[in-house]
Amino acid sequence: MDIVVDHSALETAVIGYFRKPDPLGMVALFAAEPVTERWRAQTVLTLPVFLALVMDAQPPAAAALVDAIRGGDPVKVEMVAQALNYSHHAERRRLMERLVGEHAAGGMDPEGAVFTDFLPTHPVHVDMLWAAFFATGDASYVTRIAGLLAGWMPEPQLQPLLAVAARDEAVAQRAMAGVLAGAAQVSLAVNARDLVEVREALEAFAARQDGLSSAMAARILAGK
Repeated sequence: MDIVVDHSALETAVIGYFRKPDPLGMVALFAAEPVTERWRAQTVLTLPVFLALVMDAQPPAAAALVDAIRGGDPVKVEMVAQALNYSHHAERRRLMERLVGEHAAGGMDPEGAVFTDFLPTHPVHVDMLWAAFFATGDASYVTRIAGLLAGWMPEPQLQPLLAVAARDEAVAQRAMAGVLAGAAQVSLAVNARDLVEVREALEAFAARQDGLSSAMAARILAGK
């Protein structure tokens, strides 16, 4: 069965951004998009990753983003603050002060975040890696996601692990690996269907023939 995804204008722009970056256009779309029930928790957690990498690649967009959001919807203000916290922008502290004040700026992570080294420990982290790919077009993020397929297991095998995961740390780690693999599988299937760049990255990964993850990548490419 095909997975149908109904994207908003902002989501469509995010997915296509790496092909034709338009940072100021993205700022305008983000500012104009109403915060509704469409904004799932994943959106609030993952879009700051995208915005941070856009600001890193196009520093002038950072001031435009802060000015567009400052004093507006508190959800968007928090998202931009998190994006600044993740970013490596030379003026990130000054921009944070302008956005939410000196106290918040003083609590920023000193180094920002490096998502190429990010180790997923929750399904939403898979979405964060996708956000990084859409911002940069760097296929290494797709490879990182495909690597999670190594934890894949059939649902009848995964469910008993989830049932006892809270009582056993080792079981919890195996169960989370299975959950992450499931999230990776679904998102790779959707994006490989829609984006040739994802298919190419998966083809390179599958060609390694180095275990379950490569086999699963080949299976996704085959539409199974």
